[in-house]
Amino acid sequence: MLPLWACSFTKYPMTSTLVASEFVSELVADQPSSVDMMIGIGLVKDTDAVYFQYLGDEQSPTALMLPSGKPCTRLPHVTLTGIEIAEDIGEFNSTKLNLIVTSSAGRTVLLTSGLQTIWSQCMITALMGVFGEYGLNAPMTIDTWKGTSKMRPCFAAIRQGQQKMSDTEVYNQLREARSDRDKALVERIMRDSVEILQGALGIESASVEDVTDINTNSVEENEF
Repeated sequence: MLPLWACSFTKYPMTSTLVASEFVSELVADQPSSVDMMIGIGLVKDTDAVYFQYLGDEQSPTALMLPSGKPCTRLPHVTLTGIEIAEDIGEFNSTKLNLIVTSSAGRTVLLTSGLQTIWSQCMITALMGVFGEYGLNAPMTIDTWKGTSKMRPCFAAIRQGQQKMSDTEVYNQLREARSDRDKALVERIMRDSVEILQGALGIESASVEDVTDINTNSVEENEF
């Protein structure tokens, strides 16, 4: 298993790859400004790469690759230190799930994806499982991979040791909401779960406006 720093983003000088301060502030309103890297999930569909490093407004995000040339798909030994929902982000006023994780080397990384994407739903389902096991303060491994449907959504899993973490109740609630095409219910489940996780981490939740115009990816139930 390769450590987090084995992904090829380490070849870039940290000072040259930080996201513009205004952009970071917009996405991480209540988080410290010491985020070392911001990573978007599945930004390019026609590739197996899943993690993309934001390099600022003037450059396109760059896929994180292993020294072997394969996509980096695993973030091992990271600890969850923050979680929030960011509203009205970017040109399309998107609603994002932001996760702050810290590597074993002490680097702080922001992972961001649309609130209702399958990746975000996978992460919330897994984190609620971690919460149920009283393990939010313990290191975890985050795996991300592409699905095989036309839309190629990203899926995710969290493991602590050899155990794959999941909350059965949240999983079933989200699955039923997706089956009913009830976007409002999916959003409510996600927001309620984030609030629970924020409370467990000692983060004060901020009031947010309702969002009704949200797109979702197709779902491959056998992989989620």
